[in-house]
Amino acid sequence: MTRVMLLKVNRRGPSAISLGARVRFLQRCLLLCCGWLALCAHAAFPQAAVTMIVPGPAGSGTDQVARLLSEEFARLLAQPVVIENKAGASGSVGVQLLMRAKPDGYTIMIGHVSTHGIVPALRQPKPYDPVADFAPIGAIGSSSNVLVIAPDQKINNLADFITYAKQQPLLSYGSPGVGLSQHFDGYSFGKVFGFDMLHVPYKGTGPGMTDLIGGRLTMMFVTPPAVMSFVESGKLIALAQASAERQRAFLNIPTFKELGHPEIVNETWWGLFAPKGTPDTIISALHQTLITSLKSEKIKKGLSALVVEVAEPQSSRDFGAFVDKDYQRWVKLVEQSGIKVD
Repeated sequence: MTRVMLLKVNRRGPSAISLGARVRFLQRCLLLCCGWLALCAHAAFPQAAVTMIVPGPAGSGTDQVARLLSEEFARLLAQPVVIENKAGASGSVGVQLLMRAKPDGYTIMIGHVSTHGIVPALRQPKPYDPVADFAPIGAIGSSSNVLVIAPDQKINNLADFITYAKQQPLLSYGSPGVGLSQHFDGYSFGKVFGFDMLHVPYKGTGPGMTDLIGGRLTMMFVTPPAVMSFVESGKLIALAQASAERQRAFLNIPTFKELGHPEIVNETWWGLFAPKGTPDTIISALHQTLITSLKSEKIKKGLSALVVEVAEPQSSRDFGAFVDKDYQRWVKLVEQSGIKVD
């Protein structure tokens, strides 16, 4: 009797489980499997080559920083890191390429003050949101422009130059293009010291420095890598630098800030970005790779040669907050200056 009853229970047991319950059970199993597979995939990142977009031409300052960093990334990630130069529209072409990329960590970009500060603040309508449209990874380093004049003016310090400038009917300054950091530095200089200045844009820094040396310009703000050899050879005189602290390549040149003009502090920075929606685990892996890379003596020496100050370690979130703050600063500066681009 007992045996028969047990057989009946066993027959009815499976049928007692509803079809809906079985489906829900299978769904939970699939979700667990998918989650496990995704975790394994992220833990094994990367499993293929990583593309690093450079929003500028080969040979540019940003390109040199990217190529230096890519070598260390390739070593640490044990995968090739391929540089892809996408110049055009002040870096916007490269930015748009990153925005279209799959958010899986295999496409990243080295952004800078222009791509994530000046361009979105200057161009209307705003081409993209420099914070919300990206996943910030971390800061790389920074550099600042240097105010230079020709040696024939027989001036060696900022105070004497201001006295000289007040006696001139017209002051002119060159820059490598409208809306670039050197353009804004010149504007800030004129505003602080009360000068009405003529801006002369060039197609690059070289032609402008040629005119400066030839006496056809009063002054220029120039990036350290471009001007360092001219200062060392005496072809140009450096008066002040627009950095918060003295840059190692120009330890004998004071900053505007220490000379009593903190309004003229404008640092060019570089950082790494991934497409919006990239998983946190992958951002964390890339961030750790960046932090480790920046501790390398090879990277430190390489960036120093490019006159780039290595960034202090900070989290991806803090870097994103910095980008947002800097962008808001540029929005205000653009509004104050009235500078526009076609």
